[in-house]
Amino acid sequence: MPVHRYRSIDDVPPAAARVGRDAAAGGFALAHIEAMTAGLPPLFAAGVYRYASIEAADADRERALRARMRRLRASRQRLRGARPGGVG
Repeated sequence: MPVHRYRSIDDVPPAAARVGRDAAAGGFALAHIEAMTAGLPPLFAAGVYRYASIEAADADRERALRARMRRLRASRQRLRGARPGGVG
C-alpha cells in the first residue's frame, strides 16, 4: 500500500464513501438474541470471584456455560412440545 504525504489537511482527499449495512438488521439481531435468552439467568451471579489458577476459572466458566446451554435446550424442547403437532 503506498504512503502519501500531504502538506496540509486541506490537501487530503475526502474519505471514500462506504456502503453501510442495514441499520434494522442490527436491531433485529439484538432482538432475536434477547428473545432466545429471555428467562435465562445470567451466566454468573453478581460478585467477585477468585480462582487459584486460570485452569480453575476456565473450568468454572465451562461448567456455567454448559449448564446454561442445557437450560436453553430444555426450554426450547418445552416450546416445541407446546406447538400444535409437537413438531418444530
